[in-house]
Amino acid sequence: MQKKCAFLISLFVVAMTLPGQAQIASEQEKNKAVARAFVEMMNQGKLEDYSGFHTADFVAHSAEGDFTLADDLAAAREERAAFPDLQGAVNHMVAEGDLVVVHWTMRGTNTQPGMGLPATGKPFKISGMTLFRFKGGKISEEWNAWSWLSVLKQLGLLCPPKEPTGQEPKLPSHDPSKP
Repeated sequence: MQKKCAFLISLFVVAMTLPGQAQIASEQEKNKAVARAFVEMMNQGKLEDYSGFHTADFVAHSAEGDFTLADDLAAAREERAAFPDLQGAVNHMVAEGDLVVVHWTMRGTNTQPGMGLPATGKPFKISGMTLFRFKGGKISEEWNAWSWLSVLKQLGLLCPPKEPTGQEPKLPSHDPSKP
């Protein structure tokens, strides 16, 4: 009798938590759909819709500091100016709570000056990740991880390494057979 009662109580507890878990999963799926739609809007260059995907108090976090929605939109305009054919592809998406991580690949051709870069006419392709935090179905925060150095290399904007001259200082070598 006790086993049957314990089983029924366990079943009741599980049944009571399922709607909440379904609601969380549903919210996560909605947030993933917003993140995917945001990438698609960027691909189409419809920057007039940019603010509609973000909360008014949006913050973009980076190593250089935090940026407002206006700052982030200005950066997106600069990107689009420098790379008019800029296209992003969503490779993977993972959601947990109010967070969505997007693993993406971006490609474009630097045909115009922008972002402090001259027009090189060269293409680039890079992969990276963006972590979005959502509030009320909109992006409230974002963090990005990608290699600016890789983009600059592909665009030919880094100085090539110097050829050895033979005058470089010799580093002491270590002979592992001698302790």
